[in-house]
Amino acid sequence: MIASDTGPLVALAKINQLSLLAELFGDIYIPPAVWRELLAKIGSEAIYLDEAFSRIITVAPSPAMPAAVEAATSLLDKGEQEAIALAYERQLVLLIDERLGRTAARRLSLTVTGTAGVLLQAKQQGLITVVSPLLQEARQKGYWLSDEFLSLVAKMAEED
Repeated sequence: MIASDTGPLVALAKINQLSLLAELFGDIYIPPAVWRELLAKIGSEAIYLDEAFSRIITVAPSPAMPAAVEAATSLLDKGEQEAIALAYERQLVLLIDERLGRTAARRLSLTVTGTAGVLLQAKQQGLITVVSPLLQEARQKGYWLSDEFLSLVAKMAEED
């Protein structure tokens, strides 16, 4: 099981790889704020997100916001706050790309992964054969990824 923020779901939808989440983690939970953010998507990824809502993504009830979570997430947007709170409440792996959100989650001792981590794990398990071209495609379709990050991931995937 995994809890997710908006960004990685959008990135994986842009490259039609949302099914990897179900294969790697089973159930995918999102909080209401992330659901609302995803509903606002109108790009090509919207079709894949709609399909995922009917098959693999579950909208969980609004999570509790313990003081520790509030303190760690006070500078984040509502979706990131709720995704972290959901992972904290249910002790799930958190899928999040945003750097401040990842830092906050780690402060709460949560296990964190991101879009690249999912793709690397999928390659390691033989579900996909390459990582870098998929990340390049996500970037070409509007998901922001730095050159430095893409280079690092290519090395990790042994594709450089």
